[in-house]
Amino acid sequence: MTALLLAVLLAQGLNQDSLSVRAESSLAAGDVETALKLAKKLVERRPSDPQAHFLLGRVHYNRRIIGRWPALEEFKKAARLAPNDPAPLYWQTKVGFYLRSDDGDRIARDALLQLFAVAPDYPDAWSRFHDVYQDASIWRQAERALARHGDDPTALEHRAELWIALADGRRADSLLAIAVARRAPTVKTYLLRSEASFLAANARAGYAWHDSAVAHADEDASEALWDEAWSIASPAEAARYAAAGPGELHGFFERFWNGRDPNLLTPENERLAEHYARRSEARRMYRLLQPQRSIYHSPGARALDAYEKRLVLKKIAAEAPGATGASSDPFAAKARAAALAWHATIFDDTASAVAFRAGLTAEGLVFLRHGRPDRQASCITDLLRPYALDCNSFLTQETWLYFTPQGPMSVGFWWNEYFMPTSEEQLQSTRIALHTDRTSLPAPLVAHAWSALFRSAELGLTDVYYRTNGDSAAAVLWDTAGQIQPIRASGPGLLLLSVPPGLYRLGVDVDSAGKLGRWRSEVRIPHFSQVELGLSSLVLAPSAVLLDREAALRGMPVDLEYPAAAPLASYVEIYGLTADRDGRSHYHVRYAFAPVQSLVGKLLSNARSVVFEFDRETESSMSHEKLVIEPDRVPAGRYRVTVVVTDLVRNVKSESATLDIVIR
Repeated sequence: MTALLLAVLLAQGLNQDSLSVRAESSLAAGDVETALKLAKKLVERRPSDPQAHFLLGRVHYNRRIIGRWPALEEFKKAARLAPNDPAPLYWQTKVGFYLRSDDGDRIARDALLQLFAVAPDYPDAWSRFHDVYQDASIWRQAERALARHGDDPTALEHRAELWIALADGRRADSLLAIAVARRAPTVKTYLLRSEASFLAANARAGYAWHDSAVAHADEDASEALWDEAWSIASPAEAARYAAAGPGELHGFFERFWNGRDPNLLTPENERLAEHYARRSEARRMYRLLQPQRSIYHSPGARALDAYEKRLVLKKIAAEAPGATGASSDPFAAKARAAALAWHATIFDDTASAVAFRAGLTAEGLVFLRHGRPDRQASCITDLLRPYALDCNSFLTQETWLYFTPQGPMSVGFWWNEYFMPTSEEQLQSTRIALHTDRTSLPAPLVAHAWSALFRSAELGLTDVYYRTNGDSAAAVLWDTAGQIQPIRASGPGLLLLSVPPGLYRLGVDVDSAGKLGRWRSEVRIPHFSQVELGLSSLVLAPSAVLLDREAALRGMPVDLEYPAAAPLASYVEIYGLTADRDGRSHYHVRYAFAPVQSLVGKLLSNARSVVFEFDRETESSMSHEKLVIEPDRVPAGRYRVTVVVTDLVRNVKSESATLDIVIR
């Protein structure tokens, strides 16, 4: 009798296992209806089996449209029956992310919080946590759930991230210190310790930990360094990162952050501390409140939103034609509004994806790159073309304005979450805002400087000299192609950088009595050929004797103002002269001091250019052209000085860069 009972039970078990296998097979083959029948039968026979409910939930999940809510119920049953199994909880999050909207967000978030208490390192779970709405209360719930895992290194690291979000850097760093005692640190660990240190007002440690992260950039399989940097990167930097090969990431991130250093005179990169401070502020002020809203995931939802914006633009064009462009003609305004709506729709598709990835509103994206605006206004479409909207607060519409060296940059926002440009100019400003970034570190000193270019004694290089006003200065040339490391020089007086020819981004910072001056621009460093005729920069210094390159450069005043009573010594180098049959080079040199006058001054004055011309010869293809001009030869005034050299052997002419000077 006992043997018969065992045989019956065994047969039932085999039959149930067969149902499970057949259901799994049907589901894998895409036969959802058959899988559903088999899974339901399995649950009827084994109502207390969590795996049976889990299987039925997965089958429901694959039913189109109507299956997600039944799937959620089955996953919840499975989770109740097997509270230590993370899989049913994870599949609840999948239901939530499929449903989207506020309901889906809540479902996914609640399941993730339960999941963290079961498994701190379940695949994909932590990254998906960043896709749901979060606030201080949710961060604390997640931290308590992860705290159940004691000194598990993954749990400790995630808890540290949560304390960073809660702006408690000291507690975050203490958890990370325990984590690294249990497991070797990663680039992500170094970055978390850096951010925690900055939050804890320990900037020195913050810089050191970040240096460690960059030093190990080539080992960064998690792309943690890019994860913190992409939100302020330019399109060119993003392309270079995507194309970076093995062993190139360390150099890339060195250049990425060095190029943003707002004070070249200090050993620290203050832009890094500023970036972390902005991240903390953005988390507090500009988080996405509804990250699972359809507009961030559905082209159809964005199309509906674009239609609403088109109606607003039409209204603005009708009521205030000048608000959408330069012309106030109503027909032109309507045409501009229609074209703008199309361009803005295309822009929104990209901006929405960026906002969701960052977890920030449109305002947060701009704030992270540029900091607080110089001016802002609510219910105004554009501070450069003001039009008052019928609204009650910044929650409906707001405009930010930044004053940049390239001109004002105006950005409009809608419903405290989206971009809302009301003119093509504002749309262009918004694009620029999302492709650039800037520091807010003040630099009130107006820096005066000049540069001079010469062929270097080292083959293939160009000597670039800078001199500025102030007590000390620093100059850096960043290769815009990202191929070479930055070239730096610092100290008082004359600065020299020897670099390969090419396009660079120049940075010059000056300190004078504690005040900082900053200058950033793109410069092209020329190549001085060995065989083609070319001239270096012209150098003028007050002197009664002929000067060599170094002495002339050190003597040239920063403001290029010269006393009328002092003689002028000029210096210029000539390259690529051609030798005759006797091995000698012959050239004609012409110095011209052309008066710089206003139009009225030209009409009322008969001032003429002061010219000095000479024929020279030299035994080399290069000549150090020098001249001393007596003080009475050039009267007081403002001049544009040029030097033109003609190679008499080849009859080839070359002209130096002009130099604007004042003789008082």
